[in-house]
Amino acid sequence: MKSIVKAILSGAALAATALLQTFPVSAQESSFGPADAKETYYWISNKANLPLFVQYDYVGMKRIAEELGVKVIVAGPTDFDVPGFISAVDQVCAQKPSGVSVVGGWDPSLTESVKKCMEQGVPTVVDDGDLPDSGRLAYIGTNWTQVGVAQAKKLMEMLPNGGKLASMSIINAGNMREAVAGFKAYIEANGGGKYTIVANEDDGGDAQKAAQVTAAILAANPDIAGLAGFDSESGAGIVTALREAGKNPGDIKVTAMEQTPDFFKSAKEGWVDGIVVQNRELFIYYAVKLLHDYNHNTLKSAGLTSKDGGRPIPDSLDTGVILITKDNVDKVLTALNVK
Repeated sequence: MKSIVKAILSGAALAATALLQTFPVSAQESSFGPADAKETYYWISNKANLPLFVQYDYVGMKRIAEELGVKVIVAGPTDFDVPGFISAVDQVCAQKPSGVSVVGGWDPSLTESVKKCMEQGVPTVVDDGDLPDSGRLAYIGTNWTQVGVAQAKKLMEMLPNGGKLASMSIINAGNMREAVAGFKAYIEANGGGKYTIVANEDDGGDAQKAAQVTAAILAANPDIAGLAGFDSESGAGIVTALREAGKNPGDIKVTAMEQTPDFFKSAKEGWVDGIVVQNRELFIYYAVKLLHDYNHNTLKSAGLTSKDGGRPIPDSLDTGVILITKDNVDKVLTALNVK
């Protein structure tokens, strides 16, 4: 992700006008649903036009907007900019939309902004990384501890005799800290002392930086046996660095997160042994669906409606993960029409 433009993504909807006075428009399509929709919901994130989001999250966004006949607008900086992200959340909630979903995994400091949204009476959920102390209505997304466990299991399977391991991620992101902790805990509990984690590095969610980080790990640890990447750009950077170092597929075992459809070819070619796939199309689909239900389903908790403090929606929704390996990657490549 090399964009350096800090922008609030917005559609043509009048509800986004205040944001556009402060932030320039991104070229990325950023709103879904009918122009005459009576309700507007927002999805707010850092790096809001990250290829991973555009490929998957936007699909669920478009589908639920069409099904419910509501407007769903994307907002947030297109670069890694936590202060800008917090400002976007504050500005959106000040407009009192029908509901907001905030990508909580980027940074725990978003907790206060989500609290403010709720205090202003804006129904707010969190996706792709929880903010449990924010008072949010619900969390929708991946159990990131299980992401770490899945990568640890695969590396241990590929390296039964043990060895040196290293990981990389957006090191300050709450969801990735959770994943790295799950990775480390599983290896310590189940590795029989055969594995040593020699590094946990920050790649900033940038494939080029991930390649540089990988090169540094290789230089410091020529006998490294396995590498784990926990953000969507880690894996591409790892593979680039391995190629540049003259390695062959399989020389160093690798696990990573999904990126673009083309990245799945790295599993077929043997560069990556396991790619963890989040069910990202479900994130915003269910986030907006739960917000809409909260506003309209009239169900009660102990006789209380949502307006009286009832919670007529689930507190959390685990969307699960699947692992792509050489055994099932051909099905994925065919389904995604990757040549």
